[in-house]
Amino acid sequence: MGAAATLVARLRGVLAGYFEFDRPRNVAIACVMVALLYGLVSLALGQDRNWDLRNYHLYNAYAWLNDRLSHDLAAAQLQSYFTPLLDVPYFWMATRWSAPSAGFVLGAFHGLAFAGAAAVAWRVLEHHPRRSRLAPLLALAGCAGAAFLSGLGNTMGDNATAVPVLAAIFLLLPQSGSDRANPLPRILLAGVLLGAAVGLKLTNAPYAVGMGMAVMAFPPTRMSRLKAVVLLAGGALASFLVVAGPWFWSVWETFGNPLFPQFNAGFRAPLAQPISVADSKWGPQGWAEALAWPLLFTVDPDRVSNSPLPQVIWAALYLVGLGRLGWLLLRRWRRPSSPPVVANPALGFLLVFVPVSFVAWMLVFGIYRYLVVLELLAPLLLWLGLKPVFPRAARYVVLGCVSVSLLGWNTWGHAGWGERGFSVQVPELRGPEATTTVALVGGAPMAWMVPFLPGEFAFVSLASNFPESPAYVARVREMMVDRGGDNYAIIPAAVDKRVARMRRIDSILASLGMSGGAGDCGTLNWLIERAGFDAQVARVPTGGGDACRLEVPPARRLDLVAENLALANNAEQAVRGYGMRLDVEGCRVYEAYIGGDALPYQWCPLELAGAP
Repeated sequence: MGAAATLVARLRGVLAGYFEFDRPRNVAIACVMVALLYGLVSLALGQDRNWDLRNYHLYNAYAWLNDRLSHDLAAAQLQSYFTPLLDVPYFWMATRWSAPSAGFVLGAFHGLAFAGAAAVAWRVLEHHPRRSRLAPLLALAGCAGAAFLSGLGNTMGDNATAVPVLAAIFLLLPQSGSDRANPLPRILLAGVLLGAAVGLKLTNAPYAVGMGMAVMAFPPTRMSRLKAVVLLAGGALASFLVVAGPWFWSVWETFGNPLFPQFNAGFRAPLAQPISVADSKWGPQGWAEALAWPLLFTVDPDRVSNSPLPQVIWAALYLVGLGRLGWLLLRRWRRPSSPPVVANPALGFLLVFVPVSFVAWMLVFGIYRYLVVLELLAPLLLWLGLKPVFPRAARYVVLGCVSVSLLGWNTWGHAGWGERGFSVQVPELRGPEATTTVALVGGAPMAWMVPFLPGEFAFVSLASNFPESPAYVARVREMMVDRGGDNYAIIPAAVDKRVARMRRIDSILASLGMSGGAGDCGTLNWLIERAGFDAQVARVPTGGGDACRLEVPPARRLDLVAENLALANNAEQAVRGYGMRLDVEGCRVYEAYIGGDALPYQWCPLELAGAP
């Protein structure tokens, strides 16, 4: 024990030394170590299989690379027309490299957010005697937030675009000696990074509002507020147009709305209903909720996320902020003649940027994972808010907030690593591929399969989340008639999740040498009896003799035939409204996998039956 304790102490000392930002070498090593750590964590989590990936992240990249904007019609539902550039790197990696390699690179890139958060903390703590230790520790605390952890190693893009946003913040923060340095290059570069982040993912727009207001309040020295904002906006606009402009122009030319189908109430593109935004269920309901929103969504995480992301840091930061604001107002009331002085302009910048960006997010989006940039900076602000009043408690409050997120760690879905990241069994056809139209029926995310099916197919969505207009229905029917071939529908197939769970447990037990080789199942029987598993043990032949496997008892197994028939009948009812008929008896089940997870689908003949 003494030798082990000594080794742990030495290792801790070495790591602590690297996380002391007192020399450039340590900074570089710490940033690389954190990136590699998050790459390894991404590997441990498994293959990304979140809803958005299955719906549009793979499809949008594939469609953009293969010029399918007018070939398909809303194959990935409403999300088919989101800017696709952010999805291209992962698609390229996932279709050329091994799936774990792509997952590791994605997680490591997300780990670069640590460098951005640490750089911001370094600048804000410029005059603090212990900033070389505090900056990396507070950055690590930010990288342990609920939103950041939930998106680690996945394709949603919130963590990925946080990297350029944090870099832009760092460039804009006022710094010592800025009266001698020319701030123009920094502002322009910050604008370029900000515009690229918004162009890649429009949900970063609230940060543009926050940065503009913060620059107006705390501009670099030797430069007027207006000039600084104009330079920032000019760089951001130019970058945005380069990154997203060609895509929006193509969508405008094709459909008559660059943001199609969102905000169609103004553009009136004929193929979509005149909606404003796609999803308005998030966010506070009324001013009373808005004023207490950080407290409300901390108590009830479902108000801001489909998947609960436990956290308490926003409630803590909100209460500390209110307390400090009340104290400042009281002091101002007692001494009305003393002008407010901001001793630390970099901190002042954040104190404008964070609340303005938060309010913009709350009013426009309200989905928690879009708040990841502010979450990365929240521990820094919380520590700064508590330290002057409760110097000993500050670190423990931050640590407690981090612990809540770590203990409640939740993700958007991962699968076990498979031989390939994605695989889809190609169905049998009656006619040529070039004349085949395939309808993805229902709201389930199925467009991820499109890149692995024949490229000659034309894909459309029916009865999905796309706000279809009568012209949309007419276009779908027109496509089917003009192509002149056979039409098919893809609908989900049932999966017995209990069987899949047993297979995962089997895999773990086999790796521990508990598969009961040579037909000896006693150990496994003893284990499931003690654990209370709803399972039975069966001997199955293998290449090296019999082995023992867990199985779901027959009475508990899902009737896949009946479930698939029910799914097909539901789809048949849905397509009737389009003047179509789905051949339920002709449906066939084909295999498809994301990593080690089976996501089979049904391939059903589809016919035009008359006017809708």
